[in-house]
Amino acid sequence: MPSEKAKDNKSLVAVCAACAKPFSPEVMVSLAGREEGKRKQFAVCIECANHGWRPPQFTGIYTFRPQ
Repeated sequence: MPSEKAKDNKSLVAVCAACAKPFSPEVMVSLAGREEGKRKQFAVCIECANHGWRPPQFTGIYTFRPQ
């Protein structure tokens, strides 16, 4: 859980790798995949992850999360 200070920081945003929209990190998940043969973590909003978006060569398990 993010701290109260982080919740109040409106400039703290991450861009979803799937839809390219900025979101608060509270509604993001990190999915492991590969880019150019190298392991990489992709920040994805929960909505895109729940709708099935996965990074190239996705490795791991994703469990549906209610919003």
